[in-house]
Amino acid sequence: MATYYVRTDGNDSNTGTGAGVGQAWGTITKAIGATGIAPGDTLYIAPGVYRGNFTAAFTNPANEGQRITIAGDPTCTQFTGVSAGPVILTNYTNATTSSNLAGLTIAKDYITVIDICFVMSVPGGASTLGQGVFATSTAFVMNRCLVHNRENSTESYGLNITVPQQTSGPTVMNSVIIGNMLIANNATSSYNANGSVKDCLFISTSLNSQTSSGALTLGSFTANRAGGYTVANCTFYSGAACISMYPNFGLSTSHPSFFTNNYLRGATGIQSTSTSAQSETYNIFECVTDRVNVTAGTGSVSKPQHALDMHISKIQGWSTLPFLAPLTNSYGISAGNVTSAPSTDMLGVTWLTPSTPTIGSTETSRIANQYLPTERNASTITIAPGSTSQSIELYLGATGLTASTSGLTARYNRTRTASVSIPLVARTIAQAWTSGGFAEVDATNMPGVYRLDLPDAALAAGADDVTIVVRGASGTNGAVMTVKLSSGGLTSAQTASAVLDAVGSSYVTAGTIGYAIQNSNVASISGSTSAADELEGALLHNGTDYISAELVTPVTSAALVRMGPFEVRADGLGASDPLDIQEGAQHGVDIQCVDNNGAGIDITSATVTAKVYNSGATLVDTYACTATYAADGRATFTIDTTVTNTPGTYTATITRTTGASDTQVFGPLRIYVRDI
Repeated sequence: MATYYVRTDGNDSNTGTGAGVGQAWGTITKAIGATGIAPGDTLYIAPGVYRGNFTAAFTNPANEGQRITIAGDPTCTQFTGVSAGPVILTNYTNATTSSNLAGLTIAKDYITVIDICFVMSVPGGASTLGQGVFATSTAFVMNRCLVHNRENSTESYGLNITVPQQTSGPTVMNSVIIGNMLIANNATSSYNANGSVKDCLFISTSLNSQTSSGALTLGSFTANRAGGYTVANCTFYSGAACISMYPNFGLSTSHPSFFTNNYLRGATGIQSTSTSAQSETYNIFECVTDRVNVTAGTGSVSKPQHALDMHISKIQGWSTLPFLAPLTNSYGISAGNVTSAPSTDMLGVTWLTPSTPTIGSTETSRIANQYLPTERNASTITIAPGSTSQSIELYLGATGLTASTSGLTARYNRTRTASVSIPLVARTIAQAWTSGGFAEVDATNMPGVYRLDLPDAALAAGADDVTIVVRGASGTNGAVMTVKLSSGGLTSAQTASAVLDAVGSSYVTAGTIGYAIQNSNVASISGSTSAADELEGALLHNGTDYISAELVTPVTSAALVRMGPFEVRADGLGASDPLDIQEGAQHGVDIQCVDNNGAGIDITSATVTAKVYNSGATLVDTYACTATYAADGRATFTIDTTVTNTPGTYTATITRTTGASDTQVFGPLRIYVRDI
């Protein structure tokens, strides 16, 4: 069981086992031929146009465990160097000329076809049945495909599924059929086929020699009839019948089929060969004739006040309803029946009222659960280099994404270096950081926002910035986050630690403050010897020859010191001088927390504390502040002898806290304690 790749610029001489130009195959013929894929394999097809008449020649899968998946990759989750776009298989030899041969023939079992556009012009005639996609298959599945068949006045079908006698399939869902579709069986006895057609759009003018055929035709090629088909939540626009039983032999009356939640607009809604062959409920009929040999079912209505949005809401500018959704206030919204209905509409959106789905293929609500992707979201933040265990939040728009969502990838690149993959790891929003952790924040209250835990290597020092990209999931164009690796504003403690705790030998540049301190030898005279004591006394009594002028210049008992956009003012005076306190004193200090414009910051209900550090950046004491005018950020605290018993230079910071994630630090405020 292997994975293979096809791209238009590949080469059939390649192995096909890689997505790159030098590995991928170049044609569909090679990929599904006798020397291509095998039972159990997956084939990815890159965006582009693939022209030809394709016939599956690989070994027939024997059971469900050997299912083959043939998948288009329109969003390029598997390929690089290819622009996103449709994957088109066509029998047109150029833009306007077709080969008049069947487009894709699959006489194999257990096949899934997904995300492919089949653009076909098929032959036809009363004696020659034409088809664009012809599948003679047990358990055939088609999902998210377009089958576009050019109109033909003779008997032809864009999608023809001939079912051998088996009880699994076919299944067609989330697809658009432009032209006609036929599901028929070659059975030896009446049986239940268990087939289904759900969440599909059918558009057909039915220019077909078989006048009793419809946009969707069900039936048998023999008198041994199959049944048990379910057609649910489909939308039909047809020039003839919407749903029809094959004219020669209809469906089994022993195994009735079921039609529900469909919107039917055509000459005839549902026509059958027997009222016992099927039942219908909760359908909307906008037809000349609603039913032929069909008994009216529960919840079905004929020609109600109803209309589907054909972009008119966007044209008129009053809404952005999706194409084919019921217009606001029209019949059919949440009017269906949950029995046999799919859980979502054809766009993957959960029904507005799950117990009563909207009738038709498209839900009308997009407010809570649908994201229409715009340009990729981009933003910039700052994180200190060398930070560890960091998480960021990204807006991806779509809800319900997980670490295992198909196609979702995350990568980062540091300044002028190659990108690096971030393997995603499933987390919940409250779990601890882990490299690559990915979690949705709150799908209800913060839809589209996700947490991503960055690898520590992404934030290591040595780069100017790092860019993170998360992309690839269906329904979102992804997000880009640029992280500037900058220390930003440091707290007073961080600054003091960086300067005062640095190794002295690192100060080697003459003329810098660090060099002056390193070569002053002050530390060598600060000892307990008598000589050191005498020298210290001489320095203290010799005035400005040895002591900074700011230590002997009279000062006021107020200070204003800036930190980022915030300030702390002592004694409410706003002067730019430090506090000057006598040794051993107990001193009351009035403070005000203000913003960069000088306006007081409200400290109501906040916890306000003052922390005093010595010149070595060691915390000496912490004081609780008492609000004096909380609305204007004014408070008071008292410095006691824990600090003032020891002369020296101190700094104080004021911390305002209103919660676990809301803390601001104001200051620092310089304080001198002196023996005067």
